[in-house]
This record gives sequence, structure tokens and C-alpha cells, in this order.
Amino acid sequence: MLPPGLFRWLAAMPGAHVGPVRVGPSECGMGGGLYLTERVSDGDLLFAVPHSAVMSVEAAFADPRLGTGLAALSESDGDRAALAGFVASKLLASDARSPYLATLPARSAVDPQHMLWWGRDEVSLLEGTGAHRECLRLREEVDEVAVTLSGDTLQSDVGRCGQQAVDEAVRAAYVSILSRAFTIDEGGAGVGGGAAAL
Repeated sequence: MLPPGLFRWLAAMPGAHVGPVRVGPSECGMGGGLYLTERVSDGDLLFAVPHSAVMSVEAAFADPRLGTGLAALSESDGDRAALAGFVASKLLASDARSPYLATLPARSAVDPQHMLWWGRDEVSLLEGTGAHRECLRLREEVDEVAVTLSGDTLQSDVGRCGQQAVDEAVRAAYVSILSRAFTIDEGGAGVGGGAAAL
């Protein structure tokens, strides 16, 4: 379920628009969804997210505390790693984006929904498949990026929150990016790449 503060946070941003929608439990699985509260016409604007709300690589590079380190990480490990560092830092701290961050996936002992949260036994079930190789490659990438971030850009977060919390935040950031990322063009947002996550 989406936290009630999410719409208040979004609506307070210049350029945002929250139209005739409400949040409710999903009728198509777990979590929540947006539902219309009144009849709409073709072309009516239901929801608009301003660029200032987007957690993008550009926003990461512009961050006064993290930007330089994340730009260097992008050069060595790519934009996805830099964006993961940015999202992880926000997950570890109280931030203006906290209402949005509260909607992101979290590890569940009962139902670890993403392979980055699986144990070795679950991963081994994929042995002999291309999915197993991709799973191992991605898990290795996340572990390596967490080590790099912990020794540099997120070092103060390690001191404040502990290594385990930083590792988990980086893993959660990757899960969020892999399940919610999109590219943003001058004309608006579109599904694709991995350059930004709301």
C-alpha cells in the first residue's frame, strides 16, 4: 500500500499534478494501486511527476555530498551503480523523498521477491540456466559496488549506520532500480534504460 504522505509530498512540488485518483489495495497481486475516483475523458491528465522529484543520475551527480564520488563511480562502473549509490544514501537517511522511498521494495523474510534477496539455496535452483549466470553476475556486481561505495562515497553512512545497513541499502537500491527505472527525454518519461527512478 502506498503511504498517504506520498500524494501530499508530490502535490507540494512545483509542476506536480495529482488528478482524480486514489490509492487502494491492488486487485492484481500484492501492494497497492491507483484507481480513478471519477469518470475521465481521453487525454485527461491523471498524474504528473515533476523532474525535480526524479531520482536520476543527473540528480546524483548534482548532490553536494555525493556528486563527485558518484560521478567517478559512474565512470568506472556505469550509471546504474551511481544511481544505486544515490538511492542507497537516501534510504539510509531521512530525506525530502522519504514518502516516495517508503514505497520501494523492502526485504521480506517470508517472501524475498527479488533474486538479489534470495539465499544460496534459492539461487542454486537456477543452476544450468542462463538465468543462473545472470543472477550470479548481477549479485557480484551489487557486492562489488557496495564495497566501492562503502570505502568512498558512503563511508560516512557506514560509520553512522553500520556496514550491514549500507550493504542492504545498496541491494535494495538495485532492486528498486531494476524494477522501476526508466529513461527521461526532453519530451517526458518513457520506459527503457535505467537512467532514473522516481
